[in-house]
Amino acid sequence: MRDSHVARILIAASPEPGAILQRVLFGHDLFYALTIVEAQEQLERQTFDQIVCTILFDESRMFDLLRLAKSKRQWKRIPFVCTRMRSTSVDSPIGLEGVAIASKALGAAAFLNIAEYKIDPEREMREALELLIGDLRL
Repeated sequence: MRDSHVARILIAASPEPGAILQRVLFGHDLFYALTIVEAQEQLERQTFDQIVCTILFDESRMFDLLRLAKSKRQWKRIPFVCTRMRSTSVDSPIGLEGVAIASKALGAAAFLNIAEYKIDPEREMREALELLIGDLRL
């Protein structure tokens, strides 16, 4: 049986932001998808406590994966967190606000931007992600 304090998390990200998320979520059971097809295959094979997806996932298909995850009854309950882990083409305040609004409108639990965390960004991002999973403590 799995440790009840360890979450099973699907990370949908390209390698560079995926490496940051791997550090941020160290200690949890992490599974990776580089494409929407890989993410769907992972979701069909096992259950997850959370899906964390970056803006630039699979050539900017974050919203496609979010729609897919929220369209299936068996995946709908999984907290889906949209994230920005590095600079993107939507770095203007208006662009980022638009991404945040669209994320929530499509059913995401949150849009987290690592640039908003100033003191210890990786620790602060981890705390925010764990709060969205539920009562998980390491």
